[in-house]
Amino acid sequence: MPFSHHEISAIPAWQARALDRSLSEARARSVERLSRFVAAARSLATESASAAFTVQQVVERSGQSLKSFYRLFDGKDDLLLALLEEDCAVGALFLAEMVEAHDDPLERVRAWVTGLFELMAAGDEGYVGVLVREYGRLSEERPDQMEQAVAPFLDLLVDLLERAQDSGAARAQDTRRDATLVFTLVLRCIHELALGRDPRPPGEVAEHVWSFCWHGMSAPNGTARRNRR
Repeated sequence: MPFSHHEISAIPAWQARALDRSLSEARARSVERLSRFVAAARSLATESASAAFTVQQVVERSGQSLKSFYRLFDGKDDLLLALLEEDCAVGALFLAEMVEAHDDPLERVRAWVTGLFELMAAGDEGYVGVLVREYGRLSEERPDQMEQAVAPFLDLLVDLLERAQDSGAARAQDTRRDATLVFTLVLRCIHELALGRDPRPPGEVAEHVWSFCWHGMSAPNGTARRNRR
């Protein structure tokens, strides 16, 4: 009796288990290599306060091969995107902790705005400048991938604005659009600070930005709460 196509193509359970183990080990090795390349790029960017390092320098600093690099990345911009994505994910976790220190919905939004400036001030000045410049460049050249990289920050703010709106503390017609506008403004101000174009302390700029955003987002019943601060 002839076998069906399903029976012919079926993989025995022992083979499936062996393949799963092999693929898991390969994935683990790839993740390790990726992490080493990203760490090398971060180290070089911090030392030089620039993204002018070469792929060869990254390869040498990571202790890996050029072949391994191009097996994982199309080129240097792919590596920079990975660096930005990783730092955004970690930064968003720290920012979420700052937000969780507050119960009031509007204060949680304020903690998000001012917290981004605190993260900037806590980082290495030269490295922050690199991140800001590369964010601006890659946002123009590879907008979809850059949007994905900063999603942890933006998604957190969208959630905070929705909660503030539900509580009556904020007003918004489109929370994601408003969140994107606030995020763009904050990043622009951080850009000016990181490049030395704004001489004010980060805390002062943060309060200025928050005041501006609050007047645009707060519901009428939020006035009393703001004035009691």
